[in-house]
Amino acid sequence: MSESERPSATEPRFRVRARHTADTVTVYQAYRPEIGGPAARHGRFPAAWKRDRMTWVIKPRSQTSAAM
Repeated sequence: MSESERPSATEPRFRVRARHTADTVTVYQAYRPEIGGPAARHGRFPAAWKRDRMTWVIKPRSQTSAAM
């Protein structure tokens, strides 16, 4: 990995990519090619995708923690 390819110390290791409106939040998730390819082509997850392997923790930042 070259110097320009390395993430800087200030860059977060993980990111959540999303778009939002006043009514919705759309979150983007990366998958292995054997999951993502068929899902994109057919509009549904293939049999290899398992719902029970997903974990989500979404916590809104409170006014108190945002000030820290």
